[in-house]
Amino acid sequence: MGFIARELERITAKLQAGPLAEDERSQLYVAQQALVLALEPTGFKSPYDLIVCTNIPADSKDCRAENDHSPFSDSPDRRAS
Repeated sequence: MGFIARELERITAKLQAGPLAEDERSQLYVAQQALVLALEPTGFKSPYDLIVCTNIPADSKDCRAENDHSPFSDSPDRRAS
């Protein structure tokens, strides 16, 4: 298991462990998204598209039409194994 997969496991465990302060949960989700995108960059929307393209048409010149899955999750990411 590589570094990214180990970090994803640690983040997932922390997210599942119980209540977290909202800012800590948010930071963990951001880290989780970055790591998942590093492993599988075409499997999910980019951070830009998740933020900017949520409320505008996908065919906008500023937004790419791609997979609309979000890597945000409190469950283990099996691809990281």
